[in-house]
Amino acid sequence: MAITRKGLPHVIRRRGGVRAQSTIIAAAVVTVALAIGGMAMLFMLHRANNEAMYRSTGRQAYQIASAIDRSGIQGVDMDDLAPGAGVDVIQVIDASGRVVRSSPGAPSRPIIDVDQAPRTYRYFDNVQISGFAGEFCASAVGAEHDDEYYTVLALDRATGVRHSEWVTGIILAAEIPLLVVVAAGAVYLLVGRSLRPVSRMTKRVNEITATALEQRVPVPSADDEISTLATTMNDMLSRLQNARDGQLRFVADASHELRSPLTTIVGILDLADDTDSALDLPTVRTILLPEAKRMQVMVDDLLMLARADENGLTLNLDEIDLDDVVAAEVGRVRSLGSARIRLHVKPIRMVGDSDKITRALRNVIDNAVRHARSTVSVSMRAEGDDAVVTVADDGVGIPVRDRDVVFQRFARLDVDRRNQFGAGLGLAIVAEIVHAHGGSASIGESDTGGATVTIRLPLSVPVDSEPTPPTITTDGPADVSPSPQTSQSR
Repeated sequence: MAITRKGLPHVIRRRGGVRAQSTIIAAAVVTVALAIGGMAMLFMLHRANNEAMYRSTGRQAYQIASAIDRSGIQGVDMDDLAPGAGVDVIQVIDASGRVVRSSPGAPSRPIIDVDQAPRTYRYFDNVQISGFAGEFCASAVGAEHDDEYYTVLALDRATGVRHSEWVTGIILAAEIPLLVVVAAGAVYLLVGRSLRPVSRMTKRVNEITATALEQRVPVPSADDEISTLATTMNDMLSRLQNARDGQLRFVADASHELRSPLTTIVGILDLADDTDSALDLPTVRTILLPEAKRMQVMVDDLLMLARADENGLTLNLDEIDLDDVVAAEVGRVRSLGSARIRLHVKPIRMVGDSDKITRALRNVIDNAVRHARSTVSVSMRAEGDDAVVTVADDGVGIPVRDRDVVFQRFARLDVDRRNQFGAGLGLAIVAEIVHAHGGSASIGESDTGGATVTIRLPLSVPVDSEPTPPTITTDGPADVSPSPQTSQSR
């Protein structure tokens, strides 16, 4: 198992690119935000200036129009026509379009061709006056006296206001790049500081190899995403280390178990080769063939567990009579005369893989027969939506602390067992098969002091059901630490 520099570490090594990208994106966002904000501010400033000029010109025009409404054109005071108070040019235009009153220096012709109804307002922007520099804002107010209609036009020069707007725009145009540079620099520094722990994590990840999986990346003290990333990576390294340790233990245990029958077979063959003598039939039957079959069973079990680890067990689901399967296995054992078996079953029909359930029951019953003193009890019942099969022996039993351990592969218990056959894979296969059916397996104590294995299988297993971890329970507190290994096994 090797730790490569691809995947997540490869992404982390691109922190410089992330830093530059973050800075560019931040600069672009700040530029757009400042540009929009500057334009909005200029627009609001322009609108506020116009409203201020409209108020001053409108007030003056309304005052003159009110005088006309009361007394006619003769009621207009010449002081009201004088420039000042936010008004530079005033004209009073009659219905025929003639300028009948105006401020000093104002054009003799109407500046704006407008005929305003009495007591109504109208505003104009960007007005040009012949002979006057710059642009003006204007307000037009209608007046009426004795069926004679007039339009009072008041104008205010906007040149100074527009100049201030242009100056504001130039200042903003000069400030925005500076602000963008400052913001980009701040983001660059902050991102660099934030990614500093990532740099340390990258250095540590580059140092980790398949033979140094015990190392861990440093976890920043800050409770943020990088801290979460470091914790996640450490969890991943822990899983990799556990998987590697399990793999090494699996290979070591498998090698140890296969060495025993191979040593026996090779030793006898070497002896026959050295002495140049033929093997006698009793040796083949009593030693070679049993050891070869033991090795064959072990290899088959290892292949089954390897496939279960890789893709899970494939189930060929069909309706089966579980009571017939249990009865057939009990009949097989009875025909061998290995032990006395008591059977108590009830008819139960379920959905499952007949071959794999048969193998699981065979492993459990054979295991009980090997470790029983005289009697094995097999019972089956229905509980709700589950079928429950119980196999109990009258042997020495299994200590509470080891009842989880026996479901592990190559599990060895320091218990006085008479039969040394087996490699500690039988109950591990039972757990895998029961798990694939969505069931559970548990070990307890029988009424006679021996061990009781209980298999619980759902009566219906969905075809597309996802595998879930096998449920292993005990009748007491579990100690999952393996006991010292001996040649006896469950």
